[in-house]
Amino acid sequence: MEEREARESALRLRLYRAAEAAAAAAGYGAATLQQGLPTTVSRWALATFGGVAVGVPLWLKSRREAQAERLAVQARTTLRLVMVDTVTPIADLIGRISLAATEQERLEVHGKLQQMVVDAAANLCDGERARAVFFELQGEVMRPSAWSGRADAPTTTFTRAPDDRRGQETHLLVAHHDYLVIDDLNAEQLPPGVERRPSAGYQSFISVAVFSGQRDFGLLTVDATEPSAFGDVDLEIMRALAQLLGAGLGAGLAPTGPSGQYERSGH
Repeated sequence: MEEREARESALRLRLYRAAEAAAAAAGYGAATLQQGLPTTVSRWALATFGGVAVGVPLWLKSRREAQAERLAVQARTTLRLVMVDTVTPIADLIGRISLAATEQERLEVHGKLQQMVVDAAANLCDGERARAVFFELQGEVMRPSAWSGRADAPTTTFTRAPDDRRGQETHLLVAHHDYLVIDDLNAEQLPPGVERRPSAGYQSFISVAVFSGQRDFGLLTVDATEPSAFGDVDLEIMRALAQLLGAGLGAGLAPTGPSGQYERSGH
């Protein structure tokens, strides 16, 4: 349905631009005729060339816009297919977590789920040598639990220590179930807690909280070596993957009280 509507829209746009080009050329011709009919072959050629010179650029513009529309439709279709191929095995793993008979089995599937999600994030998001990392929340610290992409292994840990401003802000982001997009770490102004770290090996990133209900599990990030590597589509992909990861990590758990802590549901 969406593709058909897009094709019809592109056709209407082409017809409109063709009519616009024809009208512009005709208007040029009419303006020329108001000055009198050309009296020589060279003047006729000049008038004809002028009309073509006005109309052809508009016609080429319509061709470019129609082609851009087709490419956008193809990109959306491809992205939907890729997301379906990605979500299906993740959903299967989430189902296996719910049916896990032992704590050890559940933890093993958790590890597979985390790796599958960071693999998907690193492959689906744009960016030169992108790397995706899941920082798992364990008590007061978030540490790298799974990563994929370029070979640089993550070493960052986020704490609540008084001298760890970056860690404090990251914990707040997770607690508020929020996200953060940084286009360029070399920008003059950066949000609180975001630091310029030349040795980090990346210049742009997206960070998204991973949670289920009131239970916080950590942070899913993707970074790239060049600035402005990610766009709105990448953010939506990351948010969708974070929701899937949160659903999987929360599967089979039940709240025990107002603190929001979870325990394994009965098996």
